Amino acid sequence: MISGYALAYGVTVVLETPVVALAYPKERLRMAVACILATSATHLFMHFVLTALVSRLQVWLVVGEASATVLEALVYWRASREHDVGRALAVSAVANTLSFAAGFVL
Repeated sequence: MISGYALAYGVTVVLETPVVALAYPKERLRMAVACILATSATHLFMHFVLTALVSRLQVWLVVGEASATVLEALVYWRASREHDVGRALAVSAVANTLSFAAGFVL
Protein backbone atom coordinates (compact mmCIF):
# COMPACT_ATOMS: atom_id res chain seq x y z
CA MET A 1 0.00 0.00 0.00
CA ILE A 2 1.31 3.45 -0.93
CA SER A 3 1.19 6.12 1.76
CA GLY A 4 -0.86 9.24 1.18
CA TYR A 5 2.23 11.40 0.95
CA ALA A 6 3.99 9.08 -1.51
CA LEU A 7 0.90 9.02 -3.73
CA ALA A 8 0.56 12.82 -3.64
CA TYR A 9 4.25 13.28 -4.40
CA GLY A 10 4.21 10.74 -7.23
CA VAL A 11 1.14 12.24 -8.86
CA THR A 12 2.62 15.73 -8.56
CA VAL A 13 5.91 14.75 -10.23
CA VAL A 14 4.22 12.65 -12.92
CA LEU A 15 1.85 15.49 -13.85
CA GLU A 16 4.15 18.51 -13.54
CA THR A 17 7.31 17.16 -15.18
CA PRO A 18 5.87 16.64 -18.69
CA VAL A 19 4.20 20.06 -18.59
CA VAL A 20 7.51 21.75 -17.85
CA ALA A 21 9.48 19.62 -20.32
CA LEU A 22 7.01 20.26 -23.13
CA ALA A 23 7.06 24.00 -22.49
CA TYR A 24 10.82 24.06 -23.17
CA PRO A 25 11.19 21.90 -26.30
CA LYS A 26 14.87 22.69 -26.92
CA GLU A 27 15.90 21.77 -23.38
CA ARG A 28 13.42 19.14 -22.25
CA LEU A 29 15.80 16.99 -20.21
CA ARG A 30 17.33 19.95 -18.35
CA MET A 31 13.91 21.35 -17.51
CA ALA A 32 12.50 17.96 -16.53
CA VAL A 33 15.34 17.56 -14.04
CA ALA A 34 14.82 21.13 -12.81
CA CYS A 35 11.12 20.38 -12.34
CA ILE A 36 11.73 17.18 -10.39
CA LEU A 37 14.21 18.92 -8.09
CA ALA A 38 12.09 22.04 -7.57
CA THR A 39 8.87 20.10 -7.12
CA SER A 40 10.51 17.74 -4.65
CA ALA A 41 11.73 20.64 -2.55
CA THR A 42 8.45 22.56 -2.55
CA HIS A 43 6.42 19.40 -1.97
CA LEU A 44 8.51 18.46 1.07
CA PHE A 45 8.30 22.03 2.38
CA MET A 46 4.55 22.22 1.91
CA HIS A 47 3.78 18.88 3.48
CA PHE A 48 6.25 18.76 6.34
CA VAL A 49 7.26 22.32 7.22
CA LEU A 50 4.23 24.39 6.32
CA THR A 51 1.83 21.97 7.98
CA ALA A 52 3.71 22.54 11.24
CA LEU A 53 3.46 26.32 10.85
CA VAL A 54 -0.12 26.74 9.62
CA SER A 55 -3.17 25.14 11.19
CA ARG A 56 -5.95 26.31 8.85
CA LEU A 57 -6.38 24.27 5.67
CA GLN A 58 -7.32 27.27 3.54
CA VAL A 59 -4.23 29.23 4.60
CA TRP A 60 -2.04 26.19 4.06
CA LEU A 61 -3.39 25.70 0.54
CA VAL A 62 -3.06 29.34 -0.52
CA VAL A 63 0.37 29.91 1.00
CA GLY A 64 1.67 26.51 -0.07
CA GLU A 65 0.45 26.61 -3.66
CA ALA A 66 1.42 30.25 -4.17
CA SER A 67 4.91 29.77 -2.77
CA ALA A 68 5.39 26.53 -4.73
CA THR A 69 4.37 28.27 -7.95
CA VAL A 70 6.74 31.20 -7.40
CA LEU A 71 9.68 29.14 -6.15
CA GLU A 72 9.38 26.60 -8.95
CA ALA A 73 9.13 29.45 -11.48
CA LEU A 74 12.37 30.88 -10.11
CA VAL A 75 14.05 27.52 -10.67
CA TYR A 76 12.71 27.30 -14.25
CA TRP A 77 13.79 30.86 -14.96
CA ARG A 78 17.34 30.14 -13.74
CA ALA A 79 17.60 26.69 -15.33
CA SER A 80 16.34 27.66 -18.76
CA ARG A 81 18.63 29.09 -21.40
CA GLU A 82 16.16 31.87 -22.24
CA HIS A 83 15.76 33.18 -18.69
CA ASP A 84 12.20 34.31 -19.52
CA VAL A 85 10.51 35.04 -16.20
CA GLY A 86 7.04 35.33 -17.76
CA ARG A 87 7.30 31.95 -19.40
CA ALA A 88 8.63 30.39 -16.19
CA LEU A 89 5.73 31.79 -14.17
CA ALA A 90 3.15 30.68 -16.73
CA VAL A 91 4.58 27.16 -16.96
CA SER A 92 4.79 26.85 -13.20
CA ALA A 93 1.22 28.10 -12.80
CA VAL A 94 -0.12 25.59 -15.33
CA ALA A 95 1.86 22.68 -13.85
CA ASN A 96 0.83 23.51 -10.28
CA THR A 97 -2.81 24.04 -11.24
CA LEU A 98 -2.86 20.62 -12.87
CA SER A 99 -1.40 18.83 -9.85
CA PHE A 100 -3.58 20.85 -7.46
CA ALA A 101 -6.69 19.78 -9.41
CA ALA A 102 -5.53 16.17 -9.33
CA GLY A 103 -5.35 16.42 -5.55
CA PHE A 104 -9.09 17.00 -5.43
CA VAL A 105 -9.75 13.99 -7.64
CA LEU A 106 -7.69 11.79 -5.33
